[in-house]
Amino acid sequence: MIRTRKKTWTIHRYLEAPAEASRVLGWLRSAEGRIEEVPLEGAVAFYFKDLGQLIVAEDSSVDVHRSPVVTVFVPTVRRGILWTVGEVHFWATPLRQLYPRLHRLSQALGRSLQQYECVFARGHCRYPEWEYHLEGSVRNYDPPVFALPSGLDALNSGRYFVDHRDNDYVLDKLCKALRLRGIQCEAGD
Repeated sequence: MIRTRKKTWTIHRYLEAPAEASRVLGWLRSAEGRIEEVPLEGAVAFYFKDLGQLIVAEDSSVDVHRSPVVTVFVPTVRRGILWTVGEVHFWATPLRQLYPRLHRLSQALGRSLQQYECVFARGHCRYPEWEYHLEGSVRNYDPPVFALPSGLDALNSGRYFVDHRDNDYVLDKLCKALRLRGIQCEAGD
């Protein structure tokens, strides 16, 4: 079990096809050092062993805010037609002071994602019309969203994207609105 607490951590967001080999996962897998990859439900955790020990909390969970851990919430398909926005969480807080190498890795990932098209950044993207396809709570969060090639293709073909945290209530409401546009969602996940 991974324990989280309410703090600020670094998040990078991206659009990518769920069914293909992830460029973001590949990018992290190619990082220097000993890295342990742990599959989770809807995510992959990376433990950077060379940077330090996992810190265990009182409840025997991993304190990700004090450990060299990065979690990637990979894009998935929801309701048969909606794709979730991928997210990379560098949990340690404050990252720069606790793990300078991990901070540099986060910065490098950010620069890598910036080579792709920005599709959402609170009004600072070149093509704001793509925001129409970002539904649910995707636009409630600050980090910009970059579309990797498969994500950009999906946007251009009319694919809709939601946040991986969106619950059934949000998705039911969205699917009801999409039905009015002639788009049918599948039943619950």
